[in-house]
Amino acid sequence: MTHNKKTVAFSVAKHMFFVFYALLSLVPFVWVLSSSFKDNTAIFTQPFSLPATLSFHNYVQAWGSANIGSYFFNSFVISIITVVAQAMIVSMAAYILTRVLNAPAIVSYLTIGLMVPIHALLIPNFIIMRDLGLMNNKLGLILIYTAVNTSFGYFLMSGYMQGIPRELDEAATIDGAGYIRTFFSVIFPVSKTAIATVGTFAFLNSWNEFLFALVINTRLDAMTITQGINNLRGQYSTDFGLLCAGLMFAIVPVIIMYVLLQEQVVKGMTAGAVKG
Repeated sequence: MTHNKKTVAFSVAKHMFFVFYALLSLVPFVWVLSSSFKDNTAIFTQPFSLPATLSFHNYVQAWGSANIGSYFFNSFVISIITVVAQAMIVSMAAYILTRVLNAPAIVSYLTIGLMVPIHALLIPNFIIMRDLGLMNNKLGLILIYTAVNTSFGYFLMSGYMQGIPRELDEAATIDGAGYIRTFFSVIFPVSKTAIATVGTFAFLNSWNEFLFALVINTRLDAMTITQGINNLRGQYSTDFGLLCAGLMFAIVPVIIMYVLLQEQVVKGMTAGAVKG
């Protein structure tokens, strides 16, 4: 009986800790959301109080006058295309390297990609994009984001594909399917959980990225949403209500995507960890 009481007490304490941690993690989001409905005076004088009125003036001004709408569209296009490209490239690479070929040299090359700091790639990528004429171009950022995330996506996908039964490949071969048909008809549909995980991380990384965008994009019409939010900071003064409204435009899509795909992400991460 004493042992059971200790177990129950420990379980209650553990759950209370996680609930407290979850609520604590929500504090910055709630503060930004609340501040997005205030002006600077209300933010400075009553920073932790709820807004007196739900005025959407900051949102309207951020979307229109501050051009956040254009930056939002640029980031959305770049992120979606990056997700599709990333999912296709890493899934095909994982299929070939885990189920068709034995190429340790290529796997080692991809492993090196995980160890290279992103700041070391800044100048080489700038030179390449400049020489290719892809400055201030969505394609330039799409190529960069797809490339820098390939190593992580590959190892996540390969860990999942190693757990897919080989009998599926053999059955497809018996039916006369080649590598391409086997991949698209058998392996790709079975790997949708891992693909959703790779796509989610690709979206988050490209949507939230700032450093490469800052270097590649110099024109206002080509900037991403992270650059747009950075532009909301004034040199001598900042409208923090407007800034918080801009932040909400950047935060909400990430929350929506994760809520829609959270089950797939957890399954993909777990399967890759166990089967890899």
